Amino acid sequence: MDDIDKEILNILQNNFRISYKVLGKKVKMAASSVHNRVQKLLEEGIIKKEDTIVNPMKAGFGTIAILGLSVDPLKMDEVAEKIASLDEVQLIATTTGDHDIVARFFAENEKSLWRFINEKIKTIDGIKPRMDVSSFIDIYKMTHKINFKVEMKEE
Repeated sequence: MDDIDKEILNILQNNFRISYKVLGKKVKMAASSVHNRVQKLLEEGIIKKEDTIVNPMKAGFGTIAILGLSVDPLKMDEVAEKIASLDEVQLIATTTGDHDIVARFFAENEKSLWRFINEKIKTIDGIKPRMDVSSFIDIYKMTHKINFKVEMKEE
């Protein structure tokens, strides 16, 4: 990945619907060359997919929480995959910190958060009793963007 690819990624993260012609002007390349680069970034998995990102709190999900779990080491992948299959879960990861697995998820309110944990999470075989839940109060930044530092050469 070179600086032009990084600049293309910076631009696409702000507007994936930008035309290749306009994108090409911004990076000083022909639209066809930009198209080829974007296709290569897609094929290599650097760009995962076009997506609509919804702010859950503005869409009626008033509670976003982080859940830290301790898990039977022999069931780590199985537990992570089961949690990943739940619609409410936005992120699931194994960690090296205080917890074996951390999940970020959303719920309509505190009562539905409680139901989610008790009915969907605690019933998964392999999860140990130690569990920490933190609900978000105010979100100051939530993004999927990665800001690539680029040194574009002047012509």
